[in-house]
Amino acid sequence: MQNKLNETTATDIWVGSEWGVLKEVIIGRVDQLAYPTISKALAARMGIFNKPDRDKILANAGKPYAEADPVRFKKILKEVEDWVNLLEGRGIKVHRPRLLTAEELQYKEPGVGALFVKDPLSVVGKVVIEGANRFPMRHKDVFTYRHILNERISGTDAKWVTIPTPQTDTHCVEGGKGPFLTGGDVFVMGNNNVLLGYNGVDSNMLGLQWAADLLSSEGWTVHFVEYSPEVMHLDCCLSLPREGLALVCRDAFPNGLPELIKDWDIVDCTLEEARIDACNGLPLGEGVYAMSPEFAHIGKQLEAKGIEVLYSDMTETNHATGGGMRCSHAALVRED
Repeated sequence: MQNKLNETTATDIWVGSEWGVLKEVIIGRVDQLAYPTISKALAARMGIFNKPDRDKILANAGKPYAEADPVRFKKILKEVEDWVNLLEGRGIKVHRPRLLTAEELQYKEPGVGALFVKDPLSVVGKVVIEGANRFPMRHKDVFTYRHILNERISGTDAKWVTIPTPQTDTHCVEGGKGPFLTGGDVFVMGNNNVLLGYNGVDSNMLGLQWAADLLSSEGWTVHFVEYSPEVMHLDCCLSLPREGLALVCRDAFPNGLPELIKDWDIVDCTLEEARIDACNGLPLGEGVYAMSPEFAHIGKQLEAKGIEVLYSDMTETNHATGGGMRCSHAALVRED
């Protein structure tokens, strides 16, 4: 037994940039998607949703999408499965989370958001990071994909690290002390640089500092950027179709764009577009970028910059859930 435990094999798990060639990924699933419970923390942040979507959340708090709005649920389900088919059709290996048990569904509070695996899971180089959202219903998401990590990581030289169990308080506007960290605020920028975003909506300073300390100790240069609390996560207002080209909502960066991209070529979108995930497409590598056709006018601007744009409809997903293609994925392998 001891000899086997001492064996360590090299892993191909690697994400060195946002724009590397995507080879292997986890894509979330819709089956058990539910509207969030309205805690004080979420109530204080409802402004990040456009009014029609906010009204839906308030009217259906805690209910499964399949029960509360079966027509919309079927549309979201089709969009996500079509997205998976696009990726698999390009030869990308796609893993899918499992369903939660009846007992797991009640963990902490009702509801689950396992469509958005990027929120709890980031890979930076060979460091696999499990974070924790500010909203307790999302803490159970990790149960749905851990069998995948066990298969891919155990016994390898990849480092699998989980954030300290967060202190939560649903009666507190801040949601508790945390630490809270979401993958939507983590961008791998190439050349051993990583960008961490802060707006006080989900990740908090304790979580971001924890991530910064961890990544610095692994040889990464950590950069911070503050962005507007009018959007949910950094990946709602920033996307990197290839090195040197960024899709950005400038209005979400009142103190200026991140230093790492200040000299890059920029394609702009409005704050209203950012709030429905115009920036939440996904680079597939070698200048190929996937996005929803709702934003084809932005896609044309990217094509004018030499990007090959692939369209997969995520309109209902974007509007109904506040998440899109990047939110739905956790890359395990991107080739530089």
